[in-house]
Amino acid sequence: MTTPTTFRRIFGWMMAFVGVTWMWTVALILAWPPEKTNVWEPHFRLVATCVDKEACGVAFSQLATERAKGKLTALVPPEPNGEIGEIESWLKWKTTAGTPWTYEVTSSSWNFQTTVKYRVEGDKPVLVEVQRFDKTLFFYAIGLALFTLTGIYLRSLRKQ
Repeated sequence: MTTPTTFRRIFGWMMAFVGVTWMWTVALILAWPPEKTNVWEPHFRLVATCVDKEACGVAFSQLATERAKGKLTALVPPEPNGEIGEIESWLKWKTTAGTPWTYEVTSSSWNFQTTVKYRVEGDKPVLVEVQRFDKTLFFYAIGLALFTLTGIYLRSLRKQ
C-alpha cells in the first residue's frame, strides 16, 4: 500500500515535469530560428482583398485559381493590420515598414503556427522568410524536460 508521502512525491515530480516542459516549450519558441527562403509551399496562406472589399485568406496553391474566378481584387489586405477566422485556422496579419518584407501573416490553430513574411512586387508575392511551430517543438521540449528532471533527481541523490 502506498503512503500519502509516496503519492505526494510522485505528484510533485509530475507537476515539475509539466512546469519544466512548459518552460522549455516557451524557450524553444523564443529561440526557434526563421527559415530564410524564397520557395513557396502550397499551404502557405496570404491575405488579399476579395471582391466584397473584405480581407480574405488564400493558400498560395489556390492563388491562380482564385484570380481566374475573379474572387480576388488585390494581393494587398484592405487594412494594415487585422485578423480573420477561417475554417481550420486563425489568420492574423500586420504590415511592417523598414524590413525586407511588407506583410507578416500568421496562420495558427491549436496544433501549429506558421508565420510567412513576404512582399508584393507588381502582382506577384515574394517570400522572404518562414517560421513554423508544430508538434515537433513540443516533443523536443518533452525530451529536454526529462533530461532536466533527471539531472535534478541525480543532484538530489548526491545531497543525501
